[in-house]
Amino acid sequence: MKLDDLRRTMLDGRTKGVPGTAAPFPLEEIGRQGWNVLAEDLPLPLMLLRRSHLDHNAATFGAWLAERGLSFAPHGKTTMAPQIFAEQLRDGAWALTAATVQQALVMHRFGVRRIIIANQVVGRANVAAVAAMLEADAALELFCFVDSPAHLANFVGHLAAAGAPRPVGLLLEVGVVGGRTGVRTRDAALTLADAIAQADPALVRFAGVSAFEGVVPGLAESDAPVRAFAQTVVDIAAALPPALLAGLDEVILTGGGSAHFDLIAERFATLKLPLPVRVVLRSGCYVTNDSGAYVAAQEAARRDPARAWSGQLKPALEVWSYVQSRPEPGLALLTMGKRDVPHDAGLPVPLARFRPGAGWRDVGEAEIFATNDQHAFVRLPESSNWQVGDMIASGISHPCTAFDKWRFLPVVDDAYDVVDGVLTFF
Repeated sequence: MKLDDLRRTMLDGRTKGVPGTAAPFPLEEIGRQGWNVLAEDLPLPLMLLRRSHLDHNAATFGAWLAERGLSFAPHGKTTMAPQIFAEQLRDGAWALTAATVQQALVMHRFGVRRIIIANQVVGRANVAAVAAMLEADAALELFCFVDSPAHLANFVGHLAAAGAPRPVGLLLEVGVVGGRTGVRTRDAALTLADAIAQADPALVRFAGVSAFEGVVPGLAESDAPVRAFAQTVVDIAAALPPALLAGLDEVILTGGGSAHFDLIAERFATLKLPLPVRVVLRSGCYVTNDSGAYVAAQEAARRDPARAWSGQLKPALEVWSYVQSRPEPGLALLTMGKRDVPHDAGLPVPLARFRPGAGWRDVGEAEIFATNDQHAFVRLPESSNWQVGDMIASGISHPCTAFDKWRFLPVVDDAYDVVDGVLTFF
């Protein structure tokens, strides 16, 4: 990957998370600053990455994929951090996944050569950008989702107008009633398959079948809807007309978010076709995991003897803030809010407390129950000895809406020394 220019990016006190007193420096020199989070060298609030936890998650998830012969195209929208993309590719990712054309452009700019756009690409400007990427790089492979003849016509029409130099791989998306995008029935899938077969082969080519199980209705009650949905996807893939598969070296079958990837992998492995099937998972949040929704889903899978997931991922994201006010008994206010932490899938969870000059203190019973733009409200026992100036480390829920709030995140070792930094591109 092409990271040299990124590492030479200049940072200074105008960058959120960098000390206001810092003289301008290139990112590649951040480890030489001698900063330590616990020494209050960096301003809070601060979202950071634990290096050891990132490495643990990569090794744990990678081993699980390798044991099952699965391909991996991690969803880059989680981090939008090219440095993390480079690590994922180094660790064996087959491709990277984007949700938008802009995200795909960032990936390609930094050297990614195989990208799945896990979405329908619609409209002249978006499709023109796709064609321009293909024109600029003869080695680039692009895939995108398609779920209707109407979308196919829009996409192909704009590709023709833009003069796309070679075809984009199409992944027929299967959805579910009450869900998001994707065909709802076998008949709709076969109608779309016929339309793909008739489309200009110079502009698009059938590449496989795609799905996303994370929005299937009923997940809150059990994982049964995921199993049923996965079987529907397999059934539709098995019913595709042989003519659509003619000339292909393999068929891609892709799904798998960060909560039910094991169920998807298990069921997708049952697809039998007259040519090889590449099962591609697209989990994105595995790389940092979290302290909320995803860790809960993965722990539930670990406890279920019928599930294939037995690994344990660690939360690599932490948000540090100060106790700034104790205005009432049983209440503390922290120096972080909605502009700093995700709040769409649960509020942050206090994990640890450090008192500068005195050391670690028990975090005790503490619940963040509300956030404003710049404040978090913490419910405490009236006997709590939290003090103004205490540093609170909190875990987050939903990494995808955590990274987008930070242009810069320091990477720390287990002593909280700053050893590197990551830049994001949202």
